[in-house]
Amino acid sequence: MCGHCTERAALAECLAMAATGGGPPCDPLLLPVHLQEAEEWRHVLRTAAGGDDLMLAIIALCRDSSARLLHGEPASLRNTLSPALHARLDRWLASLDLPAPWAWLRDEDLLPARLPLDAARSELDDYLAGWLRAPPGHQAAWNNTMLHERMPRLSAALDVLHRDAPDDERLVVLALSSPGAASPFSAIDLWLQRRAVRSVIAHRGIGFVLPLLERWRSGTLLAVVLRGDLDDAALQLFHAVLVQRPDDGNEGARDLRSAVEWALQHPRDTVDPSTQLQR
Repeated sequence: MCGHCTERAALAECLAMAATGGGPPCDPLLLPVHLQEAEEWRHVLRTAAGGDDLMLAIIALCRDSSARLLHGEPASLRNTLSPALHARLDRWLASLDLPAPWAWLRDEDLLPARLPLDAARSELDDYLAGWLRAPPGHQAAWNNTMLHERMPRLSAALDVLHRDAPDDERLVVLALSSPGAASPFSAIDLWLQRRAVRSVIAHRGIGFVLPLLERWRSGTLLAVVLRGDLDDAALQLFHAVLVQRPDDGNEGARDLRSAVEWALQHPRDTVDPSTQLQR
């Protein structure tokens, strides 16, 4: 099973839970994606039977770094991860060759005095070229190990651009560049794409997406709707475009339409775009 399969199954489960008012997700195979998407991610992690799964710890590190970078929250991993998993994450981080701008990722009590905007741009350029091959070039292709080792830096780099350079075209390129069949089971590359789409919509509006809707992967847009990022006016506009599109039998497209219809029937409070990348 690839990342596209786990993402689609997890988002479909989220839609079903929203529609029925059901309880928390129960499929442990989908836990990485649920941990990526859950608003109350710390609760999901504390109640999960993840054991010493390093992948869950890496995702938690990224979520924790986002909370620190974007919202000024204190570090929480010591109180969220089990002592054994926290120690394993510390050992993994110690084994990484982190460049100076990203060394703060090893210290839960430290944020960089100056957000490394240039380093963030360089990090995302490496990812686009090495993993997404966008555009194709001569840089060596990344493997799964490199992708996971770079993930904490990539996640923080995306947060930095969302906060300090929302006009940067890298966010649009990342949003439109879909990983292929090599997407790992953890779907962390698809997570970066979903977050880039959320960042683009938060800054440019849903009107930026709708004229060329077919270029945007349905799973990324489904996640935007499920997280409540769109206000009623945006949902109405989105729905008007979707109902004009023929049903091509694609399950992801059907889930997207169902999610928009559900969201229109269950409006949330006014959305603050500044909080939209991670909550």
